[in-house]
This record gives sequence, C-alpha cells and structure tokens, in this order.
Amino acid sequence: MKLPGGALVRLLALIGHALWGVAVTALAPSGALSNSAGGQRIVRFWHRGVLAILGIRLKAMGKPLEAPVLIVANHISWVDIAALGALCPGHFVAKLEIEAWPVIGWLARQAGTYFIQRGDRTASAGVAQRMTEAFRRHQSVLLFPEGTSTDGREVRPFHARLFAAAIEANCPVQPVVLGYPDTRGGIHPAAPFIGEDTLVNHLWRLLRARGEFTVEVRFLAPELPIGLSARTLANRAHDVIAAHHGGMQGAPADGLSE
Repeated sequence: MKLPGGALVRLLALIGHALWGVAVTALAPSGALSNSAGGQRIVRFWHRGVLAILGIRLKAMGKPLEAPVLIVANHISWVDIAALGALCPGHFVAKLEIEAWPVIGWLARQAGTYFIQRGDRTASAGVAQRMTEAFRRHQSVLLFPEGTSTDGREVRPFHARLFAAAIEANCPVQPVVLGYPDTRGGIHPAAPFIGEDTLVNHLWRLLRARGEFTVEVRFLAPELPIGLSARTLANRAHDVIAAHHGGMQGAPADGLSE
C-alpha cells in the first residue's frame, strides 16, 4: 500500500484514518478491541494503516510467541507502538502523558493500554497487577522497559519492577529489537522522538520525510522466568537486545516483510 507522497495528502489521510478508528471504536462493545480476536484484528489493521500512510515499511524477523507473553523492546519513537501493534495483539504499557494526546490517547485507552505514571511506585504496583491478570487471561503485554524513548544509538538500562508480573504469572519474556536503519548504516534521522520534541513536530517531520523508510522488528528467543528475580530477568532481556541492537542499523536482514 503506497499513498501519494505529498505531506499534506498524507496528513489528510492520517486524519481520516484516525476518524475511522474513532468511529469503529465508538461502535464496538466495551472491551471488545482488547479482549476479542476480531477486535485485535481491527487494532492491528489500524496500526498497519498508520505505518502505510507515513510511508514506513514494516520488516519483521522472527515471530512473536503466542499469548500469553511479555514482549519487551528498546524504544526510539512513538512509531514503535504502531510497528509492534501491527504484529502483536496485546496490552501496551505507556506513559501517562499519552492518555492526554488528542484522539490517540482515547483510542489507546479503548484498545486496552495500561497507563503508568513514571516514578510512582503505587501506580507501578497497580499496573503490574493488571499485567498479571492479563497473562492469566492468556493475553500478552507489550512493554518498553527503558521508560523513555532514545536516539536509538544504544539501549538504556531497563526498569525491572514490571517484570515481576511475568514471574508472578510464570509467563515467558520475549525480547524484541527495534531499528530504523538509513542507507548510511545509522538511524534514520526522522525516526527518534526524544527530548523536547513535540508530537506535532515529530509527526510533521515524518510526513515530510523523502521516500519510504523502514522499521525493522526482530523477535528474539524468549526467556522463562522460573527461578529468576525481576532484576535478573530485566538484565537478561536488556543484554540480549543490546547485543543484537548494533546489527539492526543499516544492515540487510532476512525475514518477513509486511
């Protein structure tokens, strides 16, 4: 699916796609998007549409485990959510600020996102409990344990607290590496969403990016939590993602293209 390349055309298409999502979500029964197979297909279709409108090609290597699984990934951009959401049904854990984003925050909440206030231990405990309950319902959870987006050059240390939910439910943890390679072997300059960047500015930068670029998603071998502490589990996931991270930038990879 390739749309006309003008930034304004893409913006209008994205607005239309968002309004379509609002209409479908408003008509769906409560909880249907996150708790039914049909609802999950709609969510994946919506995420794929966002990527297509932005001109971002999705390339997947490996496959996600069937639910329940805790999927953890490095974090570069809000586009990471669309990339993983297009491939993996489940509940995202996202920073509380996203809930306030116009339209997107409401859609995320209706799709079953768990919002968390960074640095709030009580809120973290509540989200961990909801994650455990989701695993026991045979649903997956998607988490960015760095706690913030980065410029993609390295993988920051992981916060470990929410890994306890996987231990409590005896649920496997699957590390995932995300990358946005450019032709020179680095990170595509339009990809990172960091610092004082705003959603509007970053979105406009993506809309104006010349030509299509790629988000690569590499699913790695899962780790079973048996006998491990949350900190050990988080460290192991971090180390394997960091080990594969360098090869994602600008290197050709064999796998599934979406």
